[in-house]
Amino acid sequence: MPDSKNQNGNAACDLRRMMRRAPHTVLATTARDHKQVTDGWPVTSMVVPAVHIDGSPILLISDLADHTRHLQSDPRLSLLFIDQLNDPAQNKRIDTDSARLTIFGRAVPDTAPDTRKRYLTAHPDAGQYADFADFGFYHVAVEAVYWVGGFGKQRRLNGNQFIAGGCLSLVAGHDDVVGHMNNDHADAIADIVGHFTDKNKNDGWKMIAIDCDGMDLERDSADSPRLRIEFPGTIKSPGDARDILVEMCEKARGQMA
Repeated sequence: MPDSKNQNGNAACDLRRMMRRAPHTVLATTARDHKQVTDGWPVTSMVVPAVHIDGSPILLISDLADHTRHLQSDPRLSLLFIDQLNDPAQNKRIDTDSARLTIFGRAVPDTAPDTRKRYLTAHPDAGQYADFADFGFYHVAVEAVYWVGGFGKQRRLNGNQFIAGGCLSLVAGHDDVVGHMNNDHADAIADIVGHFTDKNKNDGWKMIAIDCDGMDLERDSADSPRLRIEFPGTIKSPGDARDILVEMCEKARGQMA
């Protein structure tokens, strides 16, 4: 059954959601054969992450980039995410009280088809260069997490506490869940959109991805922004997905009754 405990703003599920909201992240690596500093210097750069079903970050980076060479020598890294709920575009100021999340982990080359698909679903434009010979996918094996929510607010987790373990069946059954919902339960998706968001439920929403914390939807319109709906609990299997979607649909329809 879905796990709905610890929904307190800094629980692991909330921190994973914060990471998923970020359009980019700061990557810190250890210099190796850098043209400007000696080996061992900390070096930062900007990268565009995606997040796998279990909450582990995914990177698509080029062998021509300094940070990739650094990671091939020393796979240890950290990633800094700033909570996009505090984005100036939303008229909220990023300051010392803005929530931020640091992921400590190791970059692991990953050629699994589901990793590639997950990244390109999140960033379709990356399909223009994802197959270039110098580009490769990496997943981050998370070892520790540090969250700061403002003055006096912090939390530290180890990797096992942060990553939603036991999601292999959800990874394997992902496409079946998405296809089943779109083909057989479009009305349920519409009702969930109508209840849990401020969007028009009749705009032809389709599920494009699902993960341990929520689902991503899009409309038929090519220029339509995607819609993220968070689940009320954490799921780890297709059965969990069914249960939580039924629960959300029943809540939506009960409200309409």
